[in-house]
Formats: sequence, C-alpha cells, structure tokens
Amino acid sequence: MTRLLVLAALVGAAVFAAPGATAKPSAPGGTKAPSFGGDVVLPGGQGAEPSMAIDTSPTASRGNIYVAAIGDPNAPLEWHSYDSGKSWSKPVPFDTSGQLRGGDQDIVVNSNGDVLATDLDVAYASVQISKDQGKSFNAGTQTAFEDDRPWLTAAGQNVYVAYHDFTAETPIVCTSHDGGNTFPTCIPTFGGDPSVANCVENTVPSRSLSIDPTNFSLNFMYSCSTAAENAQHPPFGPLHDFYLAQSFDGGLTWTTHTVFQADTSNGKAPSYGNIFGNVAIDSGGNYYALFDGTADDNNADTNPYHVYLEVSTDHGQTWSKPIQVDHDANGAGTHVLAHLAVTSPGNVDVVWYGTSATGEPNGVCGSLVSQSPCTDSSGTPDGLAPYTDAKAPAWNVYLAQSTNALSASPTFKQVAANASPTHYGEICTNGLVCGSSDRSILDYISVAVDCKGLAHIAYGGNTKAQETAGETFVHVANQTGGTALAPPAACSTPIP
Repeated sequence: MTRLLVLAALVGAAVFAAPGATAKPSAPGGTKAPSFGGDVVLPGGQGAEPSMAIDTSPTASRGNIYVAAIGDPNAPLEWHSYDSGKSWSKPVPFDTSGQLRGGDQDIVVNSNGDVLATDLDVAYASVQISKDQGKSFNAGTQTAFEDDRPWLTAAGQNVYVAYHDFTAETPIVCTSHDGGNTFPTCIPTFGGDPSVANCVENTVPSRSLSIDPTNFSLNFMYSCSTAAENAQHPPFGPLHDFYLAQSFDGGLTWTTHTVFQADTSNGKAPSYGNIFGNVAIDSGGNYYALFDGTADDNNADTNPYHVYLEVSTDHGQTWSKPIQVDHDANGAGTHVLAHLAVTSPGNVDVVWYGTSATGEPNGVCGSLVSQSPCTDSSGTPDGLAPYTDAKAPAWNVYLAQSTNALSASPTFKQVAANASPTHYGEICTNGLVCGSSDRSILDYISVAVDCKGLAHIAYGGNTKAQETAGETFVHVANQTGGTALAPPAACSTPIP
C-alpha cells in the first residue's frame, strides 16, 4: 500500500535522545500507569510505518529489538538494538536487488533467533533471512505474486506471508516449511460464509496472521467494502466490515467468521478499516481484534475517530461488541493507525496516533477520483487542517494498557508515550486512495513487549520543517516504569 511514497535524500548523521531514568516496572495488574523514557530517533536513515519485533527465543539473542521501515532512497532499512532500545545500530538495507523495492515491509523474529524481513516488489514479495542478529540479510526468495501489503509470521520451520492479491482482491496466505527459504504454496483464504461475497472487489489484510497456541489454527483477518460502495466512491469504497479466515490444516482450506459489520442504516457512512486492522491471540487462545474509525464519516466532528477492541473467548467463532479503548476528555479527539500487543489472557497494550482536535483526519473526503473538503451534514467544515495551517493539530503517540481486557468491563491506563508532538495536521488513513491528504507518516505504527513485560513502540515522525523538506524519521519509545504486562509465553522457555 505504500509504494508511491517519495522521501528526500538519506540523512547520515545519527540522532539520539537520551532515555529517561529507568524505574522498576510494577507487576501485571498494578496501579501505576506505564511510563516512558525519552524519545529516540533512529540514526542514519529515513522511514515510516515501522514494524518492530522483539526476540523472545531461547537463544543468546533473546531481548534484541529490531525495527524495519520504508521510505529511504536506499529502499527498506532495518535497525537493531541489543540493549533494550537504549542505543541503535546504523541502518542495514535489505532487499537490495528487488525490481521495485521499498514498497511495504514487515519484520519478525523466529523461534531460533533468525530475523526475517519481507519487502514488496510489486510483482511479488521478497523474504530475506538474517542469521547474525540483523547485521546482514541473505538474497532472499520471491513469493506472494500480485502482492500488496505482505505480513510475516514465523513459527519455527513454518513461516507465513499473508497478503492481499491486487488482481483478484483476495486475501492469500503463502506457506514455507523450511524456515522461510521457499514458499511452495499460496492459497486464497475466502471461506464459505455467504457474506464474504460483499468483499470480492476490495479487501485489505489486517496485521498479521496469528497462530492459536491451543489448537494451532491459522487466523488471518481482513476488512472490506461492498461492490455498491465501490461504485459510489471509485475506485474503492470505505472499509468497515471485518472477517476472520481460519484454517485447521496448515492453510490448505479456510473457513470464515464474521468479526464486525458496521451500521450503514439511515445514510451513515462508517469507516473502520483505516489501515490497518489487527488481530492477535494470547497464550490462552483468546482472540483480540483492533480497529479504528468513525461510525459516520459524514459527521466526523460528532462521531470522532476512536480505537475499538473486540475479544473472542471461543477461538474466533463469536466476538464481543466493540470496546472503546481511548478515553479523552468528553469523548473527543481523533485516534488513528492503531496497533496492539497481547501476552497472557487479558494483557493488552494498544498504541495509536492521537490529537485533542476532533474531525476527519484526512482533511479531504473522497478518493483519488473525486475529492473535496470534508463537511458535516450541515455543510460545516470538519476536516483537520494541513500542517501548513496555523490551526494544524499536533499529534502524539499514546498507549493504553489493560490487564483485564477479557472482563465484562475492562479498564485501560492511557498515557502519552512521547513528550513532544510527532506530527502536525492531516493524517491519511486510506492508503493509496488518499489523494491530496497527508501520507508522510504512512499507514501504521508498531508495539511489541519484551521479556520483562515492557512495551516498546516504533512510529514515524516529522516536524513542520522536516515535512516541508520531505523528511520523515523513525522514532522509538521505550517503557521504563509503571505497570508491565505479563511477559510473552515464549520468555518462559529457559535459554540452554
């Protein structure tokens, strides 16, 4: 979804902000809100929509943190930290020979400590492997043809690339049984649910394929619009319905379960698939679906963009009603491009870009074919101002933490993860069809949890001056105190 981005030349100087004082984290379920050290800007390169992965393997590399991003003239870049995010390497380019490299990327760590990265080369995705903790990557292999937005999942010898087929508008999963070296099968995931027929013209894959640790099923969520909406808002209508594709035979066959369908009655224009949705599974086999958006984009000023969480305690068969995660004063503000990390049952960290201003984050409504200023039903402008405007809103990165997300009334501790704004003005939430909206920070941020239960967040950022110069940089926020989540289950395996 990101191959149209053009950013300015490589910035060679390393830029660091000293982390704040480290405080001992509280045990899961504690009363203290999470706290973060100083903002860190990754050195030596540019980039946005960063993916983050933390090594939880039972190897000497456990605890290493890896970040990958696109948007630099050197194509996709990877950075690594071996000291819990306090200091970072220079960027390591990967997929250095792809035909149109630097389109979309993702990064994961396998159970043996191997680092795997994927990159979109438009005609296919390239998957590279690093066996030296991110210092270098092999030449890789090609998979996921007619690809858009590849997501990686690694589980030992089994590695998966889940993506969206540009031509067929179909979610597809490619499978490797040799640790990511070859991918002999790529299989569409549409199942037998008749409602999926509404999705045949526009689907967007959610982050990322998840493996249920209790029944070993594969689970891949996607959002879609309908054919009628696509015709009304060419080329693609608003995304607002979510479905879960599930396989119990390693990805050979798939069934479909409805996760969420928006209310489109009485002229409402819901928009919830603001890329990208998320699905994750905790150590007990409970499922979590995360998305953000508005119940009616015709009136975004009175229907603010919020972050919503749904949970399933029956392995994705049925889902709770959406739970609003963000809690700003008077229910106001705008909250977009969310991501989550889960560990043990009920333990969830959710992150997003947020501003106290309420309105349509894209600033303009419509798509590439036809765009106009956003107004509410009375004709009053409700689109956020561009960064060049004196009234441009400031955005920060927020984290909301819950250790009882499966309860009937879950609670969240919400904090800002960075002291200074990371962006100003509009934020595009519609990917390639954003048109004249501001897509400089691209389409998502990332959070991961280490073996102490501490959160680490990677996100794109630019000041007004940097955006004027066409520059966007990758930032990292590291949790240093307050309540921590229960550590990921993999951390309980001893290192030999």
